[in-house]
Amino acid sequence: NSEAEHLAKLLRAKAKTVVSFGACACMGGVPGLANQYGAKAVMERVYRTSESTDNPAGVLPQEKTQVAEGELTLPRFYDRVHPLDEVIAVEYYLPGCPPTVEWIMKAVEAIVSGQLPPVGSVIGLSKTLCDECPRERTNERSIKKFFHVNEIIPDTKKCLLEQGVICCGPATRGGCKARCIAVNMPCRGCYGPGPGVADQGAKMLSAAASLVASDDEKEIEMILADIEDPLGTFCQFSMPKSILKGAKKSE
Repeated sequence: NSEAEHLAKLLRAKAKTVVSFGACACMGGVPGLANQYGAKAVMERVYRTSESTDNPAGVLPQEKTQVAEGELTLPRFYDRVHPLDEVIAVEYYLPGCPPTVEWIMKAVEAIVSGQLPPVGSVIGLSKTLCDECPRERTNERSIKKFFHVNEIIPDTKKCLLEQGVICCGPATRGGCKARCIAVNMPCRGCYGPGPGVADQGAKMLSAAASLVASDDEKEIEMILADIEDPLGTFCQFSMPKSILKGAKKSE
């Protein structure tokens, strides 16, 4: 919104070095999934049609409201979620939801010591999560069905993706020490695209599709249909940075 933009520009004016901190700043984060709909649809859903809403008059927030004491104002709600570097210039990126303590310390030490990488660098591991994951991978086409995490108890020693559980490790930067995977939960992609990955969602879609164990077109379609929300799954943290940016814009 307009308040967030104002604060970002104020910080930019005061700072010698700006680090885009966390998944939301770096890529738009989970709020960026709202780019599928636009501001008008988001407001309609939140204030009028959601299951928990009690708003019989259908009132929506207004930027300006006149009351007896004067004019009340709210920040302007923008039609899109933007990563920070689309609003101000950013020197470095520290991804994660949240960034881990280890990488926060590395970033602070680099700034304090003046030993910073080239401007535009991601302060993080230069390999994918799969490269630091301890699980066994065969790289064979093994998937006959995709599962939600509540539908299966995965083998703790084998690759989650090869067991049909969507794990975004192939398309995600490492550095988190595979903390989610250590407790048998799949990676959701919060560390953003791995080195050399132009679009995290497209890379993940390709990785998942390449492991489907079928050559029959109809069977492949049925298997892929198990992924109920591909956009929300593969671009959960990175839609504003993706090639798509967003599927729709409100009028």
